[in-house]
Amino acid sequence: MRKIAAIALSVLMAFSLSACGTAENETKPSSGAAETTAAAATTKAGAETGKTGESKDGKGIKIGVSAPDLTNVFFIQIKEAMQKALTGLNDELIIQDAAGDQNKQMNDVADMINQGCDVICISAINSEGVRATLEACKEAGIPVIAFNTAVKNPELVQCTVVSDNKAAGKLCAQALAEALGGKGKVVEITYSITEVCYDRQIGFEEELKKYPDIQIIQTKDVEKPKSDYSQPIMVDFINANPEIDGVFTINDPTARGAIAALKEAGRLENTKVVSIDGSDEGKGFIRSGEMVASAAQDPAGIGTTCIETAYSLLTGKTIEEKVVVPMSIITKDNVDK
Repeated sequence: MRKIAAIALSVLMAFSLSACGTAENETKPSSGAAETTAAAATTKAGAETGKTGESKDGKGIKIGVSAPDLTNVFFIQIKEAMQKALTGLNDELIIQDAAGDQNKQMNDVADMINQGCDVICISAINSEGVRATLEACKEAGIPVIAFNTAVKNPELVQCTVVSDNKAAGKLCAQALAEALGGKGKVVEITYSITEVCYDRQIGFEEELKKYPDIQIIQTKDVEKPKSDYSQPIMVDFINANPEIDGVFTINDPTARGAIAALKEAGRLENTKVVSIDGSDEGKGFIRSGEMVASAAQDPAGIGTTCIETAYSLLTGKTIEEKVVVPMSIITKDNVDK
């Protein structure tokens, strides 16, 4: 059954590629080869005390993980936390980097099905477009945990592990409003095809309504939430608007591109930037005065919760359908605490 589901998903992917293929898809190198990691020997005690989902044949379990971008520090930290959370000596992760490509994510999951993964954790590149992938997992009888972003069809996943992204957007709005003294012109660099980023945008915009003298003058989605894609958008904003007082970006890599554009234009000093992630890079921007604040997620908490939930699923324990991991705001006042 798993093999049939994987084949069906691969056929669907091939059709998608032929229908929607671009020059970028045709020339893009194959990045993010599968990374397999066994639990360290130090977890042996956990296995011996029954804190593992190890299969009856003693071979251990396989947990597949599809991450959208393993060049992003946030997802690297999630991966590391997942590795540490393995408790069975023979348990392993099958990790794939989708590299921001929905078709690659579909193919990666088909490969995980073929490899016999017992649970698959997916951070969807497209919250709605991932449906066919989730249906293939269901057909194969493999439970799915959605992490970092929710999906449009929650009935196809057993659990969703996310940050409170609307709260993150609100925290950014509050920090920006304070930095601007409650007035100014603001632009947004967004990525609305994923629910996690859309929620951040909605939270930011809802909170900013409390400040009638702050106006959002332009909003634009990036093709991918990376600096290479956000920098040209920020350049366009700068060219179109002689006055920009604040910038909201949906993650720290996107903020990097906005900051670079503002630097080149000589306008960073008078423009306040806020973002979401709370990564080491974001903290560096805050320390240097290049960014006002970054709403901090808990990547370690997300990664650990995913693996603990996977073990609970495999041992028949009751799990929560949704786990929301709290957020906090990092500013110059607490960046080193």
